[in-house]
Amino acid sequence: MMQSVSFPVTAGHLSKILNATLHGNAEAAVERLSSLEEARCGSLAFLSNPKLRNHLTQLESGVVVLTDQNSVLEESPLTFLIVDDPKKTFAKIAKGLLPPCPWKGISPEAKIHPSAKIAEGVTVGPNTIICENVVIGAGSVLYPSVYIGPDVVIGEHCEFQPHVTILCRAQIGDRVKIFSGSVIGSEGFGFLEGDSGFTEMPQIGGVTIEDDVRIGAKCTIDRSTIGNTFIGRGTKMDDQVHIGHNCRIGKNCILCAQVGLAGSTILKDGVILGGQVGVAGHLTIHENVICGGQTGVTRDLEANQKYFQCPATPLTEALRTYQYSKKLPEMAKRLRKLEEQRNG
Repeated sequence: MMQSVSFPVTAGHLSKILNATLHGNAEAAVERLSSLEEARCGSLAFLSNPKLRNHLTQLESGVVVLTDQNSVLEESPLTFLIVDDPKKTFAKIAKGLLPPCPWKGISPEAKIHPSAKIAEGVTVGPNTIICENVVIGAGSVLYPSVYIGPDVVIGEHCEFQPHVTILCRAQIGDRVKIFSGSVIGSEGFGFLEGDSGFTEMPQIGGVTIEDDVRIGAKCTIDRSTIGNTFIGRGTKMDDQVHIGHNCRIGKNCILCAQVGLAGSTILKDGVILGGQVGVAGHLTIHENVICGGQTGVTRDLEANQKYFQCPATPLTEALRTYQYSKKLPEMAKRLRKLEEQRNG
């Protein structure tokens, strides 16, 4: 594990922490992270795209992390650190610079039911409510105004940001991060139609979330009618994603902003859904499928394919259709001329 970085630091010391090869001034000061475009004296910037190499000639000072020895500029005022993967290096440094939770221990302003079992090292912020029979694993952090409903089990080293709501019977693994405003375990949208209108179908199931899941801000995951709505290990969700009742999402899936899954949808492992993708209920999207933004899924999708448009169409066919669509105005003019010629 990489040693944590705190600024200010010299480029030489940083090269030792990162196990990087240094070119330039080992005493160059590093005081902040910057984009390549905004780098200046005291900046640490990252070059991961070779196409941006020309930006280096425009910089007068600073330290740049890159991976290609050939990108180092000789006789440059810059200092260079050569690493295997600049993006991963940036992520490790940036993570260490995030502000920690300002709350330590259990706030006296939190309301915790006597039957709750809270492990050592748990942080509970003010105005958080923890109901009966809740279990919270070691090292987890609950920010202010979090609500944890009855019979919820939370693993170790989780982080729930302000105003997260976890309703009854949710099972949450280790290292799960949930951002502000998300609701886990709300009632599924199920109704029975009768002569007098619609009657709600009781939703008596729960939600299971495996380890290392990330759930963005203002997401909603409905509990199942029976059994559990399921989110697989390592899956990541952007903001404002909705998961309907009885859905089952596999491991290491990516759901971008405003994705919506109707009830009983199944995503196999490794599925990636772009922004605003909508999936009709009771469908299966098989392994490693990628759907471009705003794709509408109305049928099962085959594994290892890319799809786009509504209804979902294989990507190559969708792009070909798009190219034809741009020619429609010209084709319409030609058709009118032909009709005029025929009608004399």
